[in-house]
Amino acid sequence: MGENAPQQSSEALDAGYSAPNEPQSNNNSNGSVTEPATDTDPDRTVSINRVKRSRPSRKPVSRDTRSISRTTRPASRNTAPQQTLYENPVRPKHLGTGAYSSDDYDYEYEDERSTKKSKKKDKKPELTLKQAREEGRMGEWAWTTFRESAMVVVYALVIAFIIKTFLVRGYYIPSGSMENTLQVNDRVFINAAGSYFGSPNRGDVVVFKDSQGWIDSAQKKSNPINDALTFVGILPDTSSNYLVKRVIGKPGDRVEGDGKGKIKVNGVEISEPYLHPGSNPSDVPFSVTVPNDSYFVLGDHRDHSADSRYHIGDGHAFVKRGDIQGNVFVIAWPINRVGLMTNQSDVFKSVPEPSK
Repeated sequence: MGENAPQQSSEALDAGYSAPNEPQSNNNSNGSVTEPATDTDPDRTVSINRVKRSRPSRKPVSRDTRSISRTTRPASRNTAPQQTLYENPVRPKHLGTGAYSSDDYDYEYEDERSTKKSKKKDKKPELTLKQAREEGRMGEWAWTTFRESAMVVVYALVIAFIIKTFLVRGYYIPSGSMENTLQVNDRVFINAAGSYFGSPNRGDVVVFKDSQGWIDSAQKKSNPINDALTFVGILPDTSSNYLVKRVIGKPGDRVEGDGKGKIKVNGVEISEPYLHPGSNPSDVPFSVTVPNDSYFVLGDHRDHSADSRYHIGDGHAFVKRGDIQGNVFVIAWPINRVGLMTNQSDVFKSVPEPSK
């Protein structure tokens, strides 16, 4: 008996038996692990296979980034789908419709989406007059209404100022020196933008600032309120600080008047159909050469126009380029005279360019 006991014990061990006090584990080549059974029967052995599953790789996430989640698909048909802690993956276009791995995704972070949602939720509903009366919040409603109205007025003034400065500008015609082209009380608009990029041509009707004292200072009137509204472009300029005339000679031109009704530009006599009926083209004899950066201007109603002809003697006959505000291109008021200004460049079509 004593000799057979060790042999049986050896056979039992060879069969996979593990003594209760001597646990034994065996790692198989396929990755399974054999563990001791928990049954009290010493003649039974239980093999528990634990499959080692590799966890999907995760991209590093900064500490400030909140948790994100997504669902991935298997890389092949033989692999069971796994759930990972990602959500709302954005599939890149270059992957097409084939198999893909979990590392090919871009992710939308929940903190960005929650920030957008919170901004929408934080917006308070507008307070109506009825609600303000019911809740006793008339003061808040009045202040909100005043603030919004003030903002509208400020924006309107800024837009009007920009338009008046860089695009168009309105003026009021107080005299008849340009009849019948322009009449008293006409409201006209000038092309202010054109004065920045181009120069007036012969035949253009221009508005210019009286910087040389053509108008008596006693005739110049000023109203602070009107001046302020005119400055921002709400009202047309009704002051006497600006004049409107027609360009007859540009820099380098030789302009002559014989005093008998004939005017020549660079030696060519011109016929002016825009003159007031019965008006003499010029009853004042003159002969001048227009200097650089200056213009020679005349009114269409020559008998009632104190224009360049009457300032030759004092040296102020020519209008500086910087004083010209722009060309008149439209009559805006009264309604029965609304229309575009006609182009009179054909009058000077045969006039040659000045010789240098």
